[in-house]
Amino acid sequence: MIQSRQSEDNEPPPPVVCLVRRIDDATELEKVGAAVSFLVDGYNLLHAMGLATRDMPAAAFVRARLRLLDWIADHLKNRAEVHMVFDAQSAPEPTLQTRHRGLQVQFAFAQTADDAIETWIATAANPQSLTVVSNDARVREAARRGECWYLNCGQFVDWLLSDRPPPGTPSAAPTRDPWHEDKPEPTPRDIDELLPIFHQPKRRPRR
Repeated sequence: MIQSRQSEDNEPPPPVVCLVRRIDDATELEKVGAAVSFLVDGYNLLHAMGLATRDMPAAAFVRARLRLLDWIADHLKNRAEVHMVFDAQSAPEPTLQTRHRGLQVQFAFAQTADDAIETWIATAANPQSLTVVSNDARVREAARRGECWYLNCGQFVDWLLSDRPPPGTPSAAPTRDPWHEDKPEPTPRDIDELLPIFHQPKRRPRR
């Protein structure tokens, strides 16, 4: 269960932003030496984790956002820098970037998180050092154009739940993943032995 903690000074929790090139799983992120700085599409991750719905009352939505930030902080274990970016099109005035339990939180005043992430990528001195986290196709395309790294929300959550070191660090040696490890190519003899099995007609059960 994700437990909520009060944000310091009652400030709204900060959004996380991650830039990344497409990879198949979080283990692969370590193998290619991806960046340690994550740029996270905050509300996209919030909905992907099932913590909020579009018709949720405003007060409940704020609590859900805080739960998300606390959950990430609990599982991050100081392994990486995380920047959370949240939509703020309807905000009456801009707010300063804040920190929540070690997370950088930014509300994209008068724009969407997608807009803010695109600008972040376009103006970054070294976009290849960023890993973007989102399920949004527009954000993925921005990461691709900027030659950033990319993780979908599920891959980011999987990494947080693991004890693996941050991607791109010397200690992040490739780890064995039994679900994604390289399988040897079948030999011609293997193929010859398997083909007859798949071509045999199925026997009908006797009545």
